[in-house]
Amino acid sequence: MNQQAFVMAYIILLFLPCVFTVQSVSLNHPTHLCVCVLVLTTTGKECKFPFRQGGRIHHHCLTILSTRPWCSLTHNFDRDRQWGFCAPERTQPDVVVHTSRRVINLCQVNPCQNGGVCTPIPHRRSFECSCPESFTGRLCEQKKCYETIHLRYYDTGESWGRIHLRSVEQCTCVAGEIECERVRYTMCRSNPCQNDGTCRMITATSNEVCNCRHGYSGPYCSFEPETECYNSRGTGYRGVVGTTVSGGQCLPWNSDLLYDELHVGTVVASPLRGLGEHAYCRNPDGDKMPWCYTLNDSAISWEYCDVPSCVMSVSSPRKIIPFNVPPVNKKPKPSKPAKKPVCGKKHKKRLSIARGRIMGGNSALPGTHPWMAAIYIGQADFCAGTLVSSCWIVSAAHCFFRNPLKSQLRVVLGQQNFNVTGPNSKTFGVEEYIFPKQFSVFNPTLHDIVLIKLKKQDGRCVRKTPFIQPICLPEKSMTFPDDYCCTISGWGHMHEKAEGYSSLQEGGVRLIPHDTCRRPEVYGNHVTADMFCAGLNGCVDACQGDSGGPLACARNDVSFLYGIISWGEGCGRSGKPGVYTKVVNYIDWIDSVIRRKPKASLPGH
Repeated sequence: MNQQAFVMAYIILLFLPCVFTVQSVSLNHPTHLCVCVLVLTTTGKECKFPFRQGGRIHHHCLTILSTRPWCSLTHNFDRDRQWGFCAPERTQPDVVVHTSRRVINLCQVNPCQNGGVCTPIPHRRSFECSCPESFTGRLCEQKKCYETIHLRYYDTGESWGRIHLRSVEQCTCVAGEIECERVRYTMCRSNPCQNDGTCRMITATSNEVCNCRHGYSGPYCSFEPETECYNSRGTGYRGVVGTTVSGGQCLPWNSDLLYDELHVGTVVASPLRGLGEHAYCRNPDGDKMPWCYTLNDSAISWEYCDVPSCVMSVSSPRKIIPFNVPPVNKKPKPSKPAKKPVCGKKHKKRLSIARGRIMGGNSALPGTHPWMAAIYIGQADFCAGTLVSSCWIVSAAHCFFRNPLKSQLRVVLGQQNFNVTGPNSKTFGVEEYIFPKQFSVFNPTLHDIVLIKLKKQDGRCVRKTPFIQPICLPEKSMTFPDDYCCTISGWGHMHEKAEGYSSLQEGGVRLIPHDTCRRPEVYGNHVTADMFCAGLNGCVDACQGDSGGPLACARNDVSFLYGIISWGEGCGRSGKPGVYTKVVNYIDWIDSVIRRKPKASLPGH
């Protein structure tokens, strides 16, 4: 068998969903067994692996949200919501066994053509080709067409309009070659062309094409001559860097895995923002520099890109901004712009709040809840907390009712995955933790709030980053109405009987009327005036390990710490919502502790 035929046969074999085993017939001729397993549901439909659920990628049947194993019938359960119970193993179809004469590394014989780089995908028993920019296809076998006016490549069969030498043309990529013909046109109703470009509309297709002034290019004249670096924030960057600062690979902006994130399918006028069927770094949301989505530990994440700035900015004296100053309601003077709040602002990489629940809910993207604190207590215990000022964390008092030693406490800010530190996280020791005077270890659900003071490092505590920011504390008089949708987040168990913790999860909850929560069939008089409930009517719930975390309610796009995850009966049980400490009732106490002056030392001490 020649090499090309061998590679094609090998590729066909790799596309089967296989579990590989090896049996050695002899030292010179080992046998490679490929056992292909098809997983069906109880109704005979095929499970689609891998599939996305709750923002994570799964490769097997799940027991999340159900005691019976289930799977998705499409590759994106979050979007399509099609599922079925996995049939018992004894009713699954017989396996099909394929054999070959040699054990071969997935990329030992490179199937990628035209300089493509082969990367094995072990969990899929497959591979993928990273193609040069000018080629496409599963094996990089198709040549693209490069349009010099648009500064981009087009795939075979793709058509586009352009203005070339004052002629309006319709072009098509045919076998790697551009074929164009002059077409009739008319004036555009509106002008989508940026940077003073002029617009013409092709009569036959109604497609709008732009004629750019000198120094600009691209379909909408939005490309500036900055392919190797970015200017300002890089919103006009149209280079081909596809790696992050940590060396990760960017996901394509149109990836099917990016449902609910800021991608081609959810962004208005995505071509104007440089998005498309590519995996290059862009800045579609006006962030500080180009970035992209990545896949980190089977969860969707994002990171800034390894793209240099075209102009090195001149550093200015550092200005210290006070923490936890809530937005001012007074109208600003006309001569001065309104100040942006320095608390309660999340780093948005989604268009809307994710659905689902913490137990089985959506994975939170880095920076979505920058006030989250992971509190590790000794070797086994764990709680969450909320950053409210430079040196102070608010959490649940019941997490500390055993009075652990301060030396046994560790607080991590900017953490995404449970007990995993990364480039965006920062670890602190604890100087002290303080209970309200009313708190009693004999009834730890009452007055369930504690303040934790972080140990300073180099003379200060927290340095704000896009991934570490304080939340705003509410005013004493601030209230949110019943059924108002707020957000909970945490690393707790994905369901009631789970054993491990998760990556940071998020979900929306609705506030429940106090009288409803105090009904005998709910919690009765166990719910006091210092508590409130949230999460009935099929909404979400917190679970073990989420204790101490925030219930954040937003007003005018600013988040306030309205509740602390405290207690509840089980996780997500029908008629049993989560119970939260009502933070507004403790504002005077919090202020008195955080803003107190240190005691003066006596002479000789």
